[in-house]
Amino acid sequence: MMRLLKQDVQFQFRHGFYYVYAFFTVVYIAILLFIPSDYRSFWTVLIIFTDPGTLGLFFVGTIIMLERNQQLLTYMFITPLKLSTYLLSKIISLTLIAWLTSLLIVTVTLGTTTSFLLLSLTIVLCSFFFTACGMAISVDAPSLNHFMFRSIILLLVLCTPFLHYLNWISFSIFEIMPSYSVLVLLQLSIEGSGLIHNESLVHFSLLIIWTLVAFSIAFYRFRKYISAQTGESKEVSV
Repeated sequence: MMRLLKQDVQFQFRHGFYYVYAFFTVVYIAILLFIPSDYRSFWTVLIIFTDPGTLGLFFVGTIIMLERNQQLLTYMFITPLKLSTYLLSKIISLTLIAWLTSLLIVTVTLGTTTSFLLLSLTIVLCSFFFTACGMAISVDAPSLNHFMFRSIILLLVLCTPFLHYLNWISFSIFEIMPSYSVLVLLQLSIEGSGLIHNESLVHFSLLIIWTLVAFSIAFYRFRKYISAQTGESKEVSV
């Protein structure tokens, strides 16, 4: 596991993932520092949710499709490597970027009043969920454009609870969706609320369930479309 995780991190370094997000982190921090402190918490939640939190969905799909084109999966799944190990390594490596970026943004712009434990757990689960979703929809995508179309549609559906969070519309069903739980937990962590809090525990539990569901779906689809066929004939076009 550690060896594969190291390879994934090195792959992301080589392809500039860390450099890109170092740049965007500086830009986000600069923007947030110009926002009045009364409104900064809200915009921090919005930025972390829409970018570091969900970056894995787009990145992991691109990575998987690149590996399919390079025929890496053809050989990977005829080795003793477990499918779960492969998936977890991808998720953890991208979650690391999201976690580091989010902590840096919050630390610089909001100071030390934040509950960093709750923030960290929220970012980890949020990134885990969205990265698993990216794996599930990219595994059989015939082209990069097709994958991007799926991603946009999925994000539009998953992010509809943001309207409820803003009180623009009111549907209680949105409160059990993963995106709403992420938004609430980010807000609570920035306000300094700990994990041992009724609202935190409810949404933390919901987010864990959604994360497990997303990973299970990704695992099933990988086993169906890639592992069972050892990656052959899964080359994609740009």
